[in-house]
Amino acid sequence: MKKIFLMSIAILFAFSAQALEILYNGAYLQGVTESSAFIVWTTDVASESWVEIRGGDIKGKMVVHETKLGNKLVRRNHIIPVTGLTPATTYTYKVYAKDPKTSKVVSQSENAKGGALTFKTLDHSKEAISWIMATDIHYNKYIENLFQRIFTPERLEGRDFVIFDGDIADSFSSEKRHYNDLFSTITSTFASNLQYYMARGNHETRGAAANRYLDFHPTWTDMPYYAFRHGPVFFIFLDSGEDKPDSDIEYYGTAVFDEYRRVEGEWLAKVLESKECKEAAFRIVVNHIPLASNSWHGGKHAHAMFAPHLEKADITIMLSGHLHRYSYRDAGRDNQTFPTMIIGADGYLDVKADSKTLTLERKDLDGNVQHTFVFESKKK
Repeated sequence: MKKIFLMSIAILFAFSAQALEILYNGAYLQGVTESSAFIVWTTDVASESWVEIRGGDIKGKMVVHETKLGNKLVRRNHIIPVTGLTPATTYTYKVYAKDPKTSKVVSQSENAKGGALTFKTLDHSKEAISWIMATDIHYNKYIENLFQRIFTPERLEGRDFVIFDGDIADSFSSEKRHYNDLFSTITSTFASNLQYYMARGNHETRGAAANRYLDFHPTWTDMPYYAFRHGPVFFIFLDSGEDKPDSDIEYYGTAVFDEYRRVEGEWLAKVLESKECKEAAFRIVVNHIPLASNSWHGGKHAHAMFAPHLEKADITIMLSGHLHRYSYRDAGRDNQTFPTMIIGADGYLDVKADSKTLTLERKDLDGNVQHTFVFESKKK
């Protein structure tokens, strides 16, 4: 009997020791700036975590642990901020997780395709940049294999990053679904080596895990809205919140988006006064719900909170989604001094910019150009 008991304990221990695993094709990149980045991944059991970074001015390697208030964190969702980086520099990274109960360590040093894990910091002075952008994917609900159709290796080659303009999810109903339906796809495609930037859509505000949005998409502002300069473009990512009034029955009395957007508007006013913003050749706003004084409540209130500031800032264009169909609104509509492009769910945006010209090509899923817009910089 004793022998059987000891064998059972050994089997349980072995099972426990093998349980730690890095899930969903491993790590992905978030919030990359000129000097910092977040590296995010999930394990199947709570564990310690750390990252090794090599490259640039780092001698040997830099090791960064996930900590809080002096203690190493033990959890499943790992978010490691890496700071002190050099602009325009390529870094190699490796992620580790350790089960504190068994001391088992697992690591990841390759992406899903067998290549090294790398990322490149942003570059304020880069002469020319390019990216592709999509919106309203809704976990592929409307178009099967939408991620794979848009984000092909050929289209991603040489890009600086990817932009998602909201409603990539149906809702944040659970961590498992979000990772299975989103991160398993993008980490197998590009996100371990090429960062993406996200504007939160109204569907990302919904669901049991919605308040954990920043666990999946951390930013240096600790908010879903933020701004940065890369090359000739200053990017402003806004969060338009929900599309219905806070009092709508769907929110069960839990929504306070009017106040949220008011505070965000105050933040926006300060950002637009920054030297980085004013000196850029182009200023692009990414905002999921189009600003409109005649739309649902969310669009109306966002218009009231954001548009007065944006109208004074010589915005080149606002890029939006939400409506699931392409349209282009010229400057002057809705009392706005800048145009708005609504990308639509049946295509994507291919964008290139240098110090003189910003070119936006709206393409269908097969890569055929449907609409082209060219903006000339007003900077001399």
